[in-house]
Amino acid sequence: MKYDEKLIVFIVTIGVLNNPVYKKRLWLAARNMGISRRNWPNVIADAIYNFDGIILLSNGIRWPIPDVDKVLGDPRWFSYYFEEDEKGDPHRDVIMLERLRLIDLFFKIKHPEIARHFSK
Repeated sequence: MKYDEKLIVFIVTIGVLNNPVYKKRLWLAARNMGISRRNWPNVIADAIYNFDGIILLSNGIRWPIPDVDKVLGDPRWFSYYFEEDEKGDPHRDVIMLERLRLIDLFFKIKHPEIARHFSK
C-alpha cells in the first residue's frame, strides 16, 4: 500500500493545542455540533477506529491509537467542557490535552472543512 493512495491526517501537537485561539475555535465547533455528551465518545471512537486513512504524528511516524474510552473517561466532563462564561468564552480549561486531541482528530476526519479553520 502506498501512502499516496490513502488519506493522511496529522495529529495536532501539544503546542498548537495550547494556543488559546485554536482551543477556542475547537471548543466552538464541538459545542455547535449538537452531539450529546453521552454520544461524543461513540462518535469520536467511530471516526478514529473506522478511518480508512493513515494517522501520523507531526514527525511522520504512525500515531499509536489510544483507547478512546480511557482517554475521554466519564462523559460528564463534556458538559463541563461546553460550559461558557459570561463573555461567551469557555468557562473551564481542559487539563488533559489528549482529550482535545481526540476531538480535533474527529474534526479532521469527519469535518475537514471545519478543522481547517481552527488555526486561521
